[in-house]
Amino acid sequence: IGYGCFPLFFLCTAVFLVVLVLLTCLDPEDVDSAAVLCLGLVLSLAVLSCCSFTAQTASLRCPGPRQKVLAYYAPFGCCFLGSVTVTIAIVRYVMAGFWWTVLAAGLPCCCMSTLVCVLSLFASSEKAIMTFERMDEQAVAQRTIVFLGEVLPGTGKCVCSWPGKYQSAWDALVTGSRSGDISAAVVFLPEGSKDFGSHDTIPEKEKLEGRCWCIPLYGERKPWGCRWWTKWIANIERAHEEGAEMQVYFFKGMKGRGKVVDFSTAGKEHLRREAI
Repeated sequence: IGYGCFPLFFLCTAVFLVVLVLLTCLDPEDVDSAAVLCLGLVLSLAVLSCCSFTAQTASLRCPGPRQKVLAYYAPFGCCFLGSVTVTIAIVRYVMAGFWWTVLAAGLPCCCMSTLVCVLSLFASSEKAIMTFERMDEQAVAQRTIVFLGEVLPGTGKCVCSWPGKYQSAWDALVTGSRSGDISAAVVFLPEGSKDFGSHDTIPEKEKLEGRCWCIPLYGERKPWGCRWWTKWIANIERAHEEGAEMQVYFFKGMKGRGKVVDFSTAGKEHLRREAI
């Protein structure tokens, strides 16, 4: 349920809270009117509880931590006030001489209130809010930081490698690529993204040792995985097919340094450098 549904369900919660207040203000004159009022209490509290719980669920999609907390507790507050209102109404009915309303309305309303409290306790508000905030952060990261490259057709220039250290230039590269102005084969899968930590097997035709690309790249499996390599190679092959001019960027003053003999020795060289 999206946050867009929150105003509707919260409005329904408030409306039925008002209905309960109105039912509390009415005095039963006979058995029939007392029975009707009891039925109204039970049904109104049932709808209020359902709308309150649904509004709480929708509130977890609310943008901003403070707004999320406020939106989460507001429906619960209405539900609590509804339970108090029902209690007052039943006391008034008993004082009017209709003692059986305690069983007719009090028992089912007590069960509903207890159920709502139990659900709220098990669905810990703080944990739920933190969980959804984490999901929102990951969604934002997925939309703004994850970059799978975008190779444009034609024989123009294509950025094939880029040191992510240069943050502002990297942001400009990603923005330009997404707007269709820059052809880029580079791939970035940050922690928390869908493909982070994923591993791809090496095709037999490559005749390389290892369960996945991590072995020839790093000499051992890495927690961030090697899915990025599979996607990057696919982009490079597409750029090659287009006849693009490949561009590789180095750290300042590091052009031509740190090269390995060939790809088959890259993993061992990486382990050697890590050990130094």
